[in-house]
Amino acid sequence: MTSSPSQDAGFIRFSPAFRTLLTKRGLSDDAAVESFLFSGLSSLHDPFLMKNMKQVKARLEKAVFSKEKILIHGDYDVDGITGVAILARTLEKLGGHYATFLPERERDGYGVSEAAIHQAKEQGVGLIVTVDCGITAKREIEIARSHGIDVIVVDHHRLPADGLPDTHLILNPLQGDCPYPFKELSAAGLALKLSQTLIGDAAMEHLDLVALSTISDIAPLVGENRILVKKGLEMLSARKNPGIRALAAVAGMKASKVDAGHVGFILGPRLNAAGRMSSADTALQLLLTQNPREAESLAKILDEENKARQKRERETTREALRKVARTVNFNRERVIVVDGQGWHRGVIGIVASRLVEKYERPAVVISVEEGTGRGSGRSIKGFHLFNALQSCESLLEEFGGHEQAAGVTVREKNIPLLREKINAFAFEHLPAEALRRHVAVDIPLKFDAFTKQFLEELELLEPYGTGNPRPVFQGEGLQLKTIPRRLYGETYEVLLTDGFLTYPAQLHEKQMLLCASSDAAARFNAAYSVKTKPWNGMKTLVMAVKNLQPA
Repeated sequence: MTSSPSQDAGFIRFSPAFRTLLTKRGLSDDAAVESFLFSGLSSLHDPFLMKNMKQVKARLEKAVFSKEKILIHGDYDVDGITGVAILARTLEKLGGHYATFLPERERDGYGVSEAAIHQAKEQGVGLIVTVDCGITAKREIEIARSHGIDVIVVDHHRLPADGLPDTHLILNPLQGDCPYPFKELSAAGLALKLSQTLIGDAAMEHLDLVALSTISDIAPLVGENRILVKKGLEMLSARKNPGIRALAAVAGMKASKVDAGHVGFILGPRLNAAGRMSSADTALQLLLTQNPREAESLAKILDEENKARQKRERETTREALRKVARTVNFNRERVIVVDGQGWHRGVIGIVASRLVEKYERPAVVISVEEGTGRGSGRSIKGFHLFNALQSCESLLEEFGGHEQAAGVTVREKNIPLLREKINAFAFEHLPAEALRRHVAVDIPLKFDAFTKQFLEELELLEPYGTGNPRPVFQGEGLQLKTIPRRLYGETYEVLLTDGFLTYPAQLHEKQMLLCASSDAAARFNAAYSVKTKPWNGMKTLVMAVKNLQPA
């Protein structure tokens, strides 16, 4: 459906509505528009701009040449799993002698495993490559070095305040003196950059894995990430990887074009499920196998793991909601901190997200076992969760993460103090108005703007995600043409009209109740996004209502 825009005397010709939208998003001149909408792989930065890349490449090539045993140590989420898969495939092409290790959440916890390092020594490993972990592993890397094992760290997480580990082989663009221009790559994105230096353009065979990682890790879809994900989604749509093809089939994913939503809500959760509920090795095997029968078997295991994860998540969410209702005073607390004995650590991050959605404020959910709490936090726009935890550092055994998501280890006796201290930080850095639901509208728009050309132009903005959200439009004086009918869960559908054109619109339950309590002549103002879906061989427009108010 997407067509190339026409150009006239160097000016890219778009519809007025699309031009207004681009300007609102800071893309006001043709150079910026061209760069954002049409940049390809040739626009990617030279991987050798990254600090230590030459030394890391040389150390890996030395290990391959001398048949030294290499251990690739990843993490148990999609980013860590895909990063390991990229480096495993790369070393395989080079003829390297390697093994992989993914920690088990319950057995090994988060980060670099000390047990894995001791085991590596016994197995004669001479080089460890950590992926999506390692930047805070000072003690573990000291142990490895004491065993005569070199360590390469490939990690995109924030740098620790107490200094870097004792290795000069660190790939992390957040290092202060790293000249690499783009700072938001996922761990798998960093692994791709390293792979480029080792096998050249053949590394681009891994773009499907980079797309899985970048979207699942909620990295911003701007700059290089946008280019990598756009091309990676094309590769995912082609379903060349037997494991991804089998996983899509088991999940009932029939769409020929894979978008960010398919990754975020269908593929990513199933790959994550193994690391949440048991061992992430199943997901790694799925991504690496070339055997369709094995891929089908592994995909079925992941699908069952995901069902078990969903069941445990529902149970824990119910318990957490009951505890919030009993213990949280929203007049005094802007950050929810809730804990429970024996809550499954594999689902507490998702439960934290559910609390954020319901209460519109940051949440930290902690699972307590034998006097130690291990928690996962999620935040809202404008509140830096990592910085908030940093202000509580004296109470914590361990913590790490980003602005919007973080992990924490804390003694059970210190949880009440953590609740007090993080809320003291929040009262200084999280204004009350930030806790009120606010839908950011791009531009006001009348229904007659949704021409075939404008809908094609909107497709140029994809993929949507963090840093590049789906556009939201404002409609005024709209009326209902039907009563709401339930589609599924808490989602309802109505027909909305502006008096001239009518489109189907999807509502949430609160919005449906407003419609149901209004008379037939009532008019509404609506903030909504749009998408198209196939129907009878044609594409029809559907509105997703974000906010609905009486006009």
